[in-house]
Amino acid sequence: MKGLFSDDPFVLLEDGRYSRHQIVSAAFHLSRALPEAPVVMNLYTQRHEFLVLLLAVAFKDGIIVLPPNTAENTLNGLMDAIDSRHKFIAGARTERWNFEDETVARIDVKHLLSSGLVDKAQLSPLLRKLPVAQIWLYTSGSTGQAKKVVKTWSQMMRLAAKAISRFGFDRTESPRCVVATVPSQHMFGLETTIFWPLFSRLKVWAGRPMFAEDIKAALDFVKPPVWLVSAPLHLKKLTQFDTEWPSYNESEDGLKVLSATAPLDVALAKTVGTKMHARVFEVFGSTETASIASRETLVSDEWRLYDHNCLEEDKNSGTYDVIMQDLDERHRLQDTIRTVSADRFRVLGRQSDLIKVAGKRASMTDLNRILQAVPGIEDGVFWRSEASERLQAFVVSNLSSQEIRQALSKSMDVVFLPRPLHFVKRIPRNEMGKIPFQALLELESQTREKVG
Repeated sequence: MKGLFSDDPFVLLEDGRYSRHQIVSAAFHLSRALPEAPVVMNLYTQRHEFLVLLLAVAFKDGIIVLPPNTAENTLNGLMDAIDSRHKFIAGARTERWNFEDETVARIDVKHLLSSGLVDKAQLSPLLRKLPVAQIWLYTSGSTGQAKKVVKTWSQMMRLAAKAISRFGFDRTESPRCVVATVPSQHMFGLETTIFWPLFSRLKVWAGRPMFAEDIKAALDFVKPPVWLVSAPLHLKKLTQFDTEWPSYNESEDGLKVLSATAPLDVALAKTVGTKMHARVFEVFGSTETASIASRETLVSDEWRLYDHNCLEEDKNSGTYDVIMQDLDERHRLQDTIRTVSADRFRVLGRQSDLIKVAGKRASMTDLNRILQAVPGIEDGVFWRSEASERLQAFVVSNLSSQEIRQALSKSMDVVFLPRPLHFVKRIPRNEMGKIPFQALLELESQTREKVG
């Protein structure tokens, strides 16, 4: 943990920068105002604010709660389920939600960061508390109810060490910077924007730019080498704009794009690589496991496990467990995979992904990929109701039903063509681009009521 006393630039903002020592010191000042063992929902979007609260709660033997989405009903439901006298919600824009005043913590993080550095003697006892501090995350709920996943700081630090080693973030050459469009509240964002940078030589951009011009401005500001962390749906939208992305000299270690949360289509990866002048990488994992493997998308379709990870097949079910030997952890994978060697594998699809219509099988992931690749479709998703074997689809598009089905018929069997086809204003995706199962049920109900 010696690196946490570093005074080198760590979090970059347009109007300044903060070191790790400043972040930890601000957390110390905040912790003195917190009650013992608080349970705090962290809704901060700025990386330095998120991290100050994350550390401060750990210093007071508390628990950080990271919600699966920011819907008001979700947040209130999680708060109601927390059994603690000292439970709070903290974030820069908590007025967006209808919370009771006594559950909202008003924190001036900027003031805390200017309150002065705290010496190592005062900080060291608090840093020793970090390994056992808990973080509660939640799965997206894309296949049902969101599930709570409990991780300790110790687990997150050791998981981060694997990725840091894989991508060389611990090397002594010029530190890289992470610019991310994903929120820190989900595992992919928590890894890439908080734990990877905090325990490596990485720097991190404080904001979460979403629009192409804002992302370009951030990339221009931080200079190479830089990693852009995003998700497939967002990358697709970025490539649709006429943005003049930074082009680096051959001597520079330029832009690398890192994607997760869903398979990145090779055609999209090529477009991203060409338009953004970038090398494209992916990580494979889940909320339960964090990332466990990586690949460079346009170089190989094989995933390579991180060091000290291995796969073990259950001969009865054909499923695989990932075993993290150095963490003494084992997790069942929800994907159908095929091993290539001891440390390499291919993903064939989700186990719950295969469907059968009129005696023919298909992958819902593949069908959605085909649907979303149709020119003129902004977004779309296939859906099968329990009341019918036939598939339907929700789309955001100005195309006609006939034009969409005609385009789809070129790439899929006629039995999978969606009937009916529902036109909607937006697909209810969460901040990571995933669609909660319950949201699809509600969308189906709404479209049924309109038809009725």
